[in-house]
Amino acid sequence: MSSISMEATAILPILKKKLAFLSGGKDRRSGLILTIPLCSDQTSMEELSATLDYLLSIPSVKCKARGFTVIVDGRKSQWNIVKTVVLMLQNVIPAEVSLVCVVKPDEFWDKKVTHFCFWKEKDRLGFEVILVSANKLTRYIEPCQLTDEFGGSLDYDHIDWLNKRLVFEKFTKESTSLLDELSVINDRDRSTTDKPSDSNVLPSVDPETVLQTGHELLSELQQRRFNGSEGGGGGGGGQGGEEGAMSLLARGGGCAWCPMEEELLAQPQVMKLLDSLREQYTRYQEVCRQRNKRTQLEEIHTKVMQVVTWLQGPGSDQLKTHQAIGDSIRAAQALQQKHEEIESQHSEWFAVYVELNQQIAALLSGGEEEELAELKALQQQLSDVCYRQASHLENRQNVLQAAHGFHSTVQELSQQLDNLLGMLCADVAPADGASIQQNLKLLEEKLKTVEAGLQALRQKGALLLDQVSSQPPWSLEEPQSPAADSQENIQHIQAVMEDMQLRKQ
Repeated sequence: MSSISMEATAILPILKKKLAFLSGGKDRRSGLILTIPLCSDQTSMEELSATLDYLLSIPSVKCKARGFTVIVDGRKSQWNIVKTVVLMLQNVIPAEVSLVCVVKPDEFWDKKVTHFCFWKEKDRLGFEVILVSANKLTRYIEPCQLTDEFGGSLDYDHIDWLNKRLVFEKFTKESTSLLDELSVINDRDRSTTDKPSDSNVLPSVDPETVLQTGHELLSELQQRRFNGSEGGGGGGGGQGGEEGAMSLLARGGGCAWCPMEEELLAQPQVMKLLDSLREQYTRYQEVCRQRNKRTQLEEIHTKVMQVVTWLQGPGSDQLKTHQAIGDSIRAAQALQQKHEEIESQHSEWFAVYVELNQQIAALLSGGEEEELAELKALQQQLSDVCYRQASHLENRQNVLQAAHGFHSTVQELSQQLDNLLGMLCADVAPADGASIQQNLKLLEEKLKTVEAGLQALRQKGALLLDQVSSQPPWSLEEPQSPAADSQENIQHIQAVMEDMQLRKQ
C-alpha cells in the first residue's frame, strides 16, 4: 500500500478548478493520460504545479514507470502559455513523460514558430512534443481512452472523482490513525491491568463510524469494478486481467475508466485496512469488556462494603441500643414502633443486597476463575452479614411481640387480683345461707380465673425469657450478645412473675 504524501484537503480549492486531471484513460503503452485543459490566460502556474504534484503523488511507482502521455489542451489559450506549461513538465515529471500532445486551435498559431520552438527544445526536454488537432488525437490514443472534449467516449466527472478521493483519503487517514491508537490501547491495557488510570483511555474517533465508512467505500469500489467488468470497454494494450478489470467503471451504462491508477488498487487497500481494523476493534471490544467487568467488580465490591459497613456499624448499633422490653403495654408498643423504624432503614439496605446478589449471580455465569473466587467471597460475606442482621431483626421482633403479650397478661392478671382483693376485703354481711353459697362460688371462680391468669403469665414469661436468652451472636468476632441488657430484662421478667405470685398468695 503506497502512502499518500499529499492530501486533497490541503489544496481543495485549487483541485476544484480542474487545472489538470487523470481521467483513467491510457495510451497504447498502458501509460496514464494526464490532461491539462488550459482555459484562459489566467492560468496560475503555481496552482497548476501544485495540482500536478498532487496528481503525480497518487499513482504507484510501477505505474509511473510506464510513462505518461500528457494532453495539453491549448485551444482556448495563447501559445506562450502552452509553451510555458510544456517546459514546466520537464521540472515536474521529466522522466515519466513519454509524449506531450498539444491540442492546437484551428487558427491563430504560427506553425513555423511553434514547430521551430519545439524542435529547438526537443533534446533538452527529453520527451517528444507534437502539435495535433482535437480530431486527430485518435491517431495516438484510442477513442475510448479519450474524454468527450476530445471526441472520445471515456466518461469522467471531476467533482465526482474529487468527492470520492476525499472520502478515500479521509478513510485512509482515520483508519491508519485509529489502528495505531487501538494497538496502543490494547497493548497498554494488556500490560497494565492493575492500573485503574489506564482504563479511561479511549480512541479519538468512533471505530464503528470508521468501519461503516470503510464498508460503504468498499461496497462502492466493488460495485464499480463489477459494473466495469460487465461493461467491456477495450483499449490500452498490455493491460493485465486484474488491472483491466479494476480499471473499468460503468457510469450510466457507458464504457468508462477508473479516474486514476491508484484507485485501481483502492479496493485491496481498503480491504486490508478494514481487516486490520476489525482485528484491532475486536481486541478493543474485548478490552472494553474486561474493563467493564473490572469496573463492575470494583463497583460491586464498593457497594458490598457499604452494605456490610452499615449493617455491622450503625445498623447493629441501633439494635444493640434498643434491647429493652418495657414495663407496660404502652412502653412495649412504643418499642415496637421504634423497631418498625429500624426495620424500615434496614429494608433499604436489604434492597441493595438483593440487587447486588443478582448482579453477582449474572457475573458468576461467565467469569474467569480468579474473578469467580473473588465474587463468591464477596457474595458469601454479604449474605452472611445480611442474614445475621435479618436474624437479629426477627429475634428482636419476636421479643417485642412476646413482651407485649407478657405485659398484656400482667395487666389483666393485676386487674383480676385487684378484683379478688376487693371482694375479700368487702365488709358485706350475708343475708342468708343462699347468699353465702353464692359468694363462695363467686370467690372460687375468681380464684380459678386468677390461677389461670397466673399460669398464662408463667407460660408467656417463660416464652419471653427464652426469646431474650436466645438472641443470636452479633458477629463471629463477638459471639455473645450484650449481657447487661439481657440480664436486666431477665431480672425484670422474673421480678414481675414473683410479684404476681406473691399478690396471688
